[in-house]
Amino acid sequence: MKKLLVAFIIVLLTFPYFVSTTLAHPGRTDSNGGHTCRTNCAKWGYKTGEYHYHNGGSSRSTSSTPSSSQKSTPSPKPTYSQADVDNGRDSGKTLGYEDGYSRENKNLNTTVGNEGYKKGYIAGYEAGYNEGLKKIKEEDTVAGTTLGKSAGKIAYEKGESREISPDSAKSDDWNSAYKAEFSKSFDREKRIDNSGQAGHELGYSLVELEVPSDLAKDEVLKTAFVKHYKTGYEKRIKEENDKHLKIGNRDGYDLSALAIDSLDNRFVETYKQGYEEGKLKRKEDTIAEGYQSAFVHMKYKETESNDHPELVEWHKEGFGSNEIAVQIKETAFENGLSSSEYTIPKEYKINDQSIALYDSMFQDGQEERAQEQKKKVIYTAGIGIPVGGIAVGGYLLRKRKVKKSI
Repeated sequence: MKKLLVAFIIVLLTFPYFVSTTLAHPGRTDSNGGHTCRTNCAKWGYKTGEYHYHNGGSSRSTSSTPSSSQKSTPSPKPTYSQADVDNGRDSGKTLGYEDGYSRENKNLNTTVGNEGYKKGYIAGYEAGYNEGLKKIKEEDTVAGTTLGKSAGKIAYEKGESREISPDSAKSDDWNSAYKAEFSKSFDREKRIDNSGQAGHELGYSLVELEVPSDLAKDEVLKTAFVKHYKTGYEKRIKEENDKHLKIGNRDGYDLSALAIDSLDNRFVETYKQGYEEGKLKRKEDTIAEGYQSAFVHMKYKETESNDHPELVEWHKEGFGSNEIAVQIKETAFENGLSSSEYTIPKEYKINDQSIALYDSMFQDGQEERAQEQKKKVIYTAGIGIPVGGIAVGGYLLRKRKVKKSI
């Protein structure tokens, strides 16, 4: 009997709990302790879309030992549905996104809809605003970064300042990203340029290529260093080749001894090439001088400037190669002797010297002709000079004229 009494008391104490549990059904509640029924509503005594509270809708804690006199009073049902809340949230999110993307001040108020719509609107607007603001910040950051990168590179190449002023027409996010990337790009381009200059200097010094360790780790810097090393090296090699070619040309023209013992092996062949070119030029010039001297002298005459055996040889070669001078010497006197008027073959008009040689010898012939003419007149007048004497005298005079040096 005692055991039955105890069991009865336990049932009485736990009954309210089971009743509360039985009246509850699945679903998350809002801050007011209620929610809108979506599934199995008829099972729990509600209509689909009906807003209701759980456990009387009170958020206050109850006594661990409820009094039999306490009775739960159901809260009044809301005057809006979940659909109102959802519609408000959608509208608020759209407008909030636009305001956030435009960087407008927040405006959570709306005069449209019931209480549920307004609650949804506020929540949706807040979420949309944050999303739009985040989007424009990201876009401005990307745009500022992209333009800053190219602008920094161009500014360095043009020799402009690294310091820049913010663009008042742009957002803080854009300016911040632009400045950061501009400085980064400017400094990067400067380092690349410095690497190239260092490479050029090393190459120009003709030292063997060796990339510094701090540049070898960066492929871009390494590439710039090696590229400009080659440019500097090739430039110096060309300059040295030109220099040694001129030195060799000078020494060859002067017929100096080859001076290659102290030369860099890389430029010995260039020096020798210049030497041979200079020597050949001297030979050509000397032969030309000898050729011209044949128009001036009846016989070869050495000059004091030809103090080298090869110069004498080349000068004589040039003198002997002047066939025109030989022809002039053989024909000019006879032409002057036989012609009453001045004539000169076209092939003898080579230069002033050839013409002068021809004129001189032609004039000698003219003088001889005049002498003979005079003798004929005297003979005709009966002076009595033997014809044989005139002929012999004329022959000897002509021979003397031909042998005379111009």
